Amino acid sequence: MATLTKLNSGFWRAQIRRKGQYVNETFLRRKDAEEWALDMERRIDRQEPAVTRRSHDAKRFRGIVA
Repeated sequence: MATLTKLNSGFWRAQIRRKGQYVNETFLRRKDAEEWALDMERRIDRQEPAVTRRSHDAKRFRGIVA
């Protein structure tokens, strides 16, 4: 079960602790947070990597040097 928290900034944080894994992400809309959380829970249950936007972006820009 995901925990959804409304932040002072108006954004929503979704946190998931499941089967020893912890992932979280921040969203502008609650519906987006709910959909992401459901997808992450399903990925963890299927033992797939729980990839967040931040980790995906970090992989995509890893080779770029400023």
